[in-house]
Amino acid sequence: MIRFQGSVATLVFFLTFASGLSADRSSDRQRDFLRSIELFDAAKSPEDFRESALLLESIVADGFCSGVVFYNLGNAYYRAGEFGRAISNYRKAKPYRPSDPLLEANLQQALASAPGKLPDLPRPWWDHVLFWTESIDYPTRVAIALSLLVLAPLIVLCACLFHRKNLIWLASAVTGVAVLFVTDAVLTSPENARMNRAVITGETVARKGIGKDYEAAFDSPLKDGAEFVVLQETNGWTFGRFSGIGDGWVRNEFVAK
Repeated sequence: MIRFQGSVATLVFFLTFASGLSADRSSDRQRDFLRSIELFDAAKSPEDFRESALLLESIVADGFCSGVVFYNLGNAYYRAGEFGRAISNYRKAKPYRPSDPLLEANLQQALASAPGKLPDLPRPWWDHVLFWTESIDYPTRVAIALSLLVLAPLIVLCACLFHRKNLIWLASAVTGVAVLFVTDAVLTSPENARMNRAVITGETVARKGIGKDYEAAFDSPLKDGAEFVVLQETNGWTFGRFSGIGDGWVRNEFVAK
């Protein structure tokens, strides 16, 4: 089940990348992507899988966000035994690939394998209100929102030119739907998701305050794969709400977002 995606996905990656980077940088990133696939397929140890993941991390650090890259990053970290980082990257891939059964299966497998798994986090209110957009990927949601925002004033213009008052009602309806899609795009954006949700990588002790001198917030250390809601951040620490056990501060070096 846990394997890289190449072939057609790689071609899409190339075409998308070429539009956003200079020719030289695009070529370098393409080579890194192909090399990461080769490393993954030939890997025989956790270190080999981490090497594949590092190449993909360099692509993300270069400003490229793609469902294919995040999905493959999740696979590489899973095979390296780093379940927290795998979960984090599968979550990042979700907005771009909301209906991908392989992604969902791999995410559930990583969650089940993580030693630090906690009870599921509550879904934010907008997931319940905007449930009808769940199967639409994030770039498409943005495109629909922008298209509707352009269409509404065009309908108003036509109403004025042709003296068709009924078109004003149509423009109002289009504007209302546009507002819903804009709201959805803002609330469900990958950036917003990373601001509000995180996962523990490795094993660490949560504290009741900022600093190692504060007593432990929980009876036992947090383990790899424990997801939580981010409540506050400082330069070195993150304050989170951990489902089923409470709130605590953890060092940022053990947090993936």
